Amino acid sequence: MKKISTLLLLVFAFLFSQAQNTYYPQAFFDKKMAREMLSFGNSTIEGVASTKQKNNWGIKPLLGAKHYAPKGTVVMLFPVTPYFDEFYSMRRKYENKKTTVYMSEDAFKYRLEALTDDHGRFKFEKLKPGKYYLETIVNFTATASYQEQTGRSDAYNVYGGYLYSTPIYQTFFYGYSAANRESKFVEIKADGEIKEINL
Repeated sequence: MKKISTLLLLVFAFLFSQAQNTYYPQAFFDKKMAREMLSFGNSTIEGVASTKQKNNWGIKPLLGAKHYAPKGTVVMLFPVTPYFDEFYSMRRKYENKKTTVYMSEDAFKYRLEALTDDHGRFKFEKLKPGKYYLETIVNFTATASYQEQTGRSDAYNVYGGYLYSTPIYQTFFYGYSAANRESKFVEIKADGEIKEINL
């Protein structure tokens, strides 16, 4: 019985250590302010969504190639309210592999969405002057490389005596799929302004 209890305790300890921590902003979310910030104006934010291969999880990318967002990729636009400021600050400070920061369901509803075309382009129209945050997840397939020792080269002196050995490495290439989050703050200062950005 004691062995079973110890085993269960170890299992629960492992599960707890793997658990995901979740945080939410504590600031008040002002629906009226968010609704007003997203009401109609005469300005436009347009641009191209793309990403580059990054050296994550031991993957060595080739030349940092640029990948444009596939057609139909969702680009989200949020009004930068005090609530959003706290959310973004918390995410920068706390988010990692074991910690996630979320908005409330109410706050997440107050956003606009646009879809990318065949060239990764998107457009938000009829915006008011104000500060906005744009974010998208760009999925892509890419090529990376790694080196593996495939043999050794031995050196000998003129008398045939062994001197030293040098490893021989070969470079191998492989494809992989990944996704990067790309984001940007954009401020419209005058009604009717057109902002062209790279996301």
